[in-house]
Amino acid sequence: MIFHQDVSASFLTCLFIWIPAAPRLSHSRPGVAGHLEDFFMKQPFCAPSEALRRVLDASAALPRPETEIVPLDEAGGRIAAETLSARMDQPPFDRSPFDGYALHSADTASASRETPVTLPVTMKLYAGDAPASPLPAGCAARIMTGAPLPEGADCVLMQELTDSGEETVQLYAAMKPQQNVVFRGGDIAAGAVIAEAGTVLSPAHLGVLAGQGYAEVPVYKTLTVGVLATGSELLAPGEAWTPGKIYDANGVQNAARLRQLGFAVKRRHCSDDPEEIAHEMQELLAECDAVITSGGVSVGQKDYLPAVLEQLNADILFAGVAQKPGSPMLAGKIDGKLVFCLSGNPFAAAATLEQYAAPALLRAAGRCEESCLLPRTTRTLTTGFSKPSKGNRYLRAKAMGGSVTIPGEGNAEAHSSGSLSAMIGCNCLVELPAGSGPVTPGEEVEVLSFVQ
Repeated sequence: MIFHQDVSASFLTCLFIWIPAAPRLSHSRPGVAGHLEDFFMKQPFCAPSEALRRVLDASAALPRPETEIVPLDEAGGRIAAETLSARMDQPPFDRSPFDGYALHSADTASASRETPVTLPVTMKLYAGDAPASPLPAGCAARIMTGAPLPEGADCVLMQELTDSGEETVQLYAAMKPQQNVVFRGGDIAAGAVIAEAGTVLSPAHLGVLAGQGYAEVPVYKTLTVGVLATGSELLAPGEAWTPGKIYDANGVQNAARLRQLGFAVKRRHCSDDPEEIAHEMQELLAECDAVITSGGVSVGQKDYLPAVLEQLNADILFAGVAQKPGSPMLAGKIDGKLVFCLSGNPFAAAATLEQYAAPALLRAAGRCEESCLLPRTTRTLTTGFSKPSKGNRYLRAKAMGGSVTIPGEGNAEAHSSGSLSAMIGCNCLVELPAGSGPVTPGEEVEVLSFVQ
């Protein structure tokens, strides 16, 4: 079966050649390896921008997650399922910004330290009090920070510009109408939008919502992502090490990043056995909203993921992306659920998770698209990279202010797809377009910051 998709002139037109599935996968894959190699080699990989567009569109087309009501204290980091608006003006009354005296400004016209004005103090107001009566002309109200102004008062004089009197007060400064008043609705007016649907609720959002009397809010239910690391060489952390084996770093790292982004995770690993991989994927698809795998996506003799996806009747969104690292990545849908198959090389898996899987999953989780995209900025390199880039290349890096640092002090080996330790502390990717030469300190580069 052949799929042909035309896209806009700015993107590649990709031709997908798919081989019909055999009823059962052979462990030794006689004849299959050649078919899979044809699958990858007879079609151009998608441009990074096109690959991202495809997974975002697929995510946006999925049904929104179910909604649940949660206490405001538990809503931090959750995604608003409805637009949340102010129920009242905040502050709900004109109030004093500091301790002092509420006054009629006309009564202060000639006040100075040389010629103070003396007024009787007829009331005292603390935060939480409600004025019992208007303030008469020619009188002062002792007022504390946050207390409401009495009717008639149109200004507040700070106590440092008075003698701090209790029964009468001497004023040492003239005031203008509305001077030193925090006006009703000055922070947020009734009806103003606090958070659009699809917004990740921050502590600041919760503070504003609390000020509006919200005790609970509607949010999207948390999506669960299945994380499957494949490879007969893998051991679970904590198992006794044996020669030839390595510990499953990809699964742990991918799961940790997804949890950091607000997803629930079910993590497993399995051997390079196509039937076992298919079984584990089917179980995860039954239990989860999406699945991410690592390993087994290229054309090696034990790279079974393309054939497993075929066996599971996957709808392929793209197969391969034109970049380093992570070019063999696949993305698709199985029974309406997103599936991302990442490289087994740790940094390749981490980079493509950030670039494609995370934005798509966040969109599926209910976020507005803008907050799913990696923010793009231009920054100045403090370190270089010694290799030319024939194709699109992405380097892990640390951005701070207007500068960005590539780990390894120019040593290209620190950026191999299999190297993981250089990822520690990194918060972005440096994008080097196809045809770029080596880059040196002082050059400006495009930087993609990880989504928060």
